[in-house]
Formats: sequence, structure tokens, C-alpha cells
Amino acid sequence: MHLLHGVVLSILATACTSTVPEEQRTTSTHEARQDLSRIYAQHQLSGSFILHDAARDHWVYIDSSQADVATLPASTFKIFGSLFALETGAVPDAEHVIVWDGNDYGRPVANRDQDLRSAYDASVYWYYREVVRRAGPEVFKRWLDTVHYGNADTSGGYDRCWVRGGLRITPREQIRFLEQVHREELPFSPRTYAIVKDIMVREDTLSHVMRAKTGWAAGDQGSIGWYVGWVEAPHGGPWFFANRVLTSDTTHATFAEARIAIAKEVLRELGVWP
Repeated sequence: MHLLHGVVLSILATACTSTVPEEQRTTSTHEARQDLSRIYAQHQLSGSFILHDAARDHWVYIDSSQADVATLPASTFKIFGSLFALETGAVPDAEHVIVWDGNDYGRPVANRDQDLRSAYDASVYWYYREVVRRAGPEVFKRWLDTVHYGNADTSGGYDRCWVRGGLRITPREQIRFLEQVHREELPFSPRTYAIVKDIMVREDTLSHVMRAKTGWAAGDQGSIGWYVGWVEAPHGGPWFFANRVLTSDTTHATFAEARIAIAKEVLRELGVWP
């Protein structure tokens, strides 16, 4: 937990910086929107945001200094975890049920039998832990390396490394991974992609579709929250985004909801979400 505290403090300490790394100034265009940091302040949180308009190769940042700072992926890992589960055969389809072991996981929604779809929707940690255990540490590590998912570090426990171990990912790496999933460039089957893209849908307004995942790494000294995904629309896009929010207030009452609310508010300000 002290490591998490250090990461939170490090990120909070640089929250006012908004420079774009020189190596990123290529043919892409980059825009700093530090004015939108007010949205985090309205929720009494700090954070950063990165958006990539893939069609225009245009990047937008709220605090670009954090774009390449790595933290635990927490439950955003479940996008990779779902692809991995299906491709390795650890679960055969989105409706495959794993029986709850009877332990109390702190949330009524998690304390019951789950299939892949419900486990993704409710962010059920134990289901994905069981998936990884079924595949085994060698297979899991090989897939992390193949996909280049974050730093692919399984130290601290291969079956929990995304919440308490050594696995780390940056917001920019989140974007890269999401783009590869969207374009189906990674070595997963068309069937696997189709199933995972389907369970990723969080909202469908008929004009816009959001596919996304939350994440929350909580410790005694603070919390790191994620909301990452992409928006599809008939005209323009897709737009890939990674929102990371931070608090040292472990009793923050609306932290879970704020991860999503902030992302949607920023996307509306940028004209991406209705």
C-alpha cells in the first residue's frame, strides 16, 4: 500500500504540468486543454486525460505530463483478461459460468455465480483471477509479452498482479492497446474480438456507442481510478480515451461514479459524446 501512496503523491505533485514530449511532436497534432482540469476540481479530485482522434491523428491532453506515467491497470485489465480468457479456452464463451466459492468479496453483486459478461459488467475480481489460474502462469505471462500489455510484469502474484502486484500501464499505453483491439491487430481470433467488443459496450445512444472499462486500485493512503475505452459514431472518430483520477482521501464518497462522470464531461466538452 505504501507503493500506491507514493505513486499517488508523485502524480499529484506534477498535476499542473501540461507539456507534450518532444518525441511525440511528429506528424500528429497535439492540443493541451488544461482549462478542462476544472472538471476534476468540481469533483474534488485530481487527474489527467488523454484522447486520440484516430481519423485525424489528433491528440488532446489534460496534464500531458502524466501520459507516460505508469500505474496499476486495476480492472481496466479485464479488457485484456476477457480476450485472454476466450482465446486460451479458459472460458468458452461470454455465458460460461464459474461458480462462486462462497467467500465474501465485499459486494453483493460479486458474491454469486458469474459468467464472463456479468463479471466484466460488475468488475468481479475473483472471476478473472480464476481465469488466469486456469490458464497458468506461463501461458499468462506469454500472452502479456505477446500483446505487450503495459510492462507485462507478473511479480507480486501472477493471479493478482493487476491490482496488487507489479503490472503497470500508462495512459498512452492504454490508448495503444485499445486501438489495437479496435483494429483487431493483436493475435486473437475474430470470434474473440466480436465477443469482447460486445461485452465492452457501456452505452449506445443510437448515434454514439461507448465501449469502456473502469478500474480502481485502492490502498490505505489513496486511490487511483480509471475509465478507458473508445467512442464510435457515424461521422468522425473513433475516439480513444484514458481518464485517470486520483485522491488521497480514502473516504471520498463519489470516487467510483466520478471516474465515469469526469470522462463523459470531458468528452462532451471535446464534442465527442452527446
